[in-house]
Amino acid sequence: MSVILIFAIFVVVGDALAIGLSSIVERFSETASLFVFLALFILVFWISWICAVRVAERFLARQT
Repeated sequence: MSVILIFAIFVVVGDALAIGLSSIVERFSETASLFVFLALFILVFWISWICAVRVAERFLARQT
């Protein structure tokens, strides 16, 4: 259960960064902004899962 909570935190932070970056790109091109956001949206889920598992293994596995 704790891995899912850590994953959700990473996703929220990552998607907030993706929104910020895509809004910067939107100043130059609205079409490119959509593609940037979609690419980052998918990438955030993949990277967040890897980071959540590593954090859970490193910090939560020691406690049990």
